[in-house]
Amino acid sequence: MHIFFIALCYPLKWISNYYALLVGYITQSWGKLMLVFTGGRIDIQGPLPQPPFYLASNHLSYVDIWVLFATLRATFIAKHDLKSWPVMGYAMKLTGIIFINRSKRMDVSRVNQMISKELHSPRGIIVFPEGTTSLGSELKPYNSPLLEIPASQQFPVHSVLLHYEDKLEGGKSLLGSSYIPWWDETTFVHHFLSLLTGKGYIAKLSFSTKIWRDKSRKKLTESIFQWSKVEYENLKKDAH
Repeated sequence: MHIFFIALCYPLKWISNYYALLVGYITQSWGKLMLVFTGGRIDIQGPLPQPPFYLASNHLSYVDIWVLFATLRATFIAKHDLKSWPVMGYAMKLTGIIFINRSKRMDVSRVNQMISKELHSPRGIIVFPEGTTSLGSELKPYNSPLLEIPASQQFPVHSVLLHYEDKLEGGKSLLGSSYIPWWDETTFVHHFLSLLTGKGYIAKLSFSTKIWRDKSRKKLTESIFQWSKVEYENLKKDAH
């Protein structure tokens, strides 16, 4: 149903910002539906950024996509192989998600051109500067190339840290014991089935009260990562 509405809105992409606005609301609705379907609930701390915004997030699983969609009116920078997923890949393409091939360095230039066009639209942009998913017990270093456009335009960057807690078993991604992160060689189908048969989860999002600006993308990235690392360690202490 959501894909049908997005397809109907697709012609607007070429004539106005209404496409981004309408699709932003549709994807937010889809995110909330996926939360219900998979037994998820969201717990939010900190102020939500309002569009247009640029948001850096850690990355644990494909579940992050609908959790953040449900929370914010936004689009994503996502790895290119998601585009080949049945149904979902087509839906993500329709929503205006920007795909990047991280194995090709020249692709960053193409993606940054698309980010520049999207930066001031009526929905935000979310990036995963770790570049990959993880078990969740540690943050991976943040990469700077996808922060080139906000740095060059002095556009403010927000940050969020997300982690998961299993509803019944008590597993926590901060401690490496939640079933939600998808980071190893487990196939998508196997992991998704375990997600559907699980006992539910709580997605916890901690948004920064601080925003960052810096004309140097490397300094900008490092500042955000240092804040994220300190906050993540504090979250881990609270999780014990």
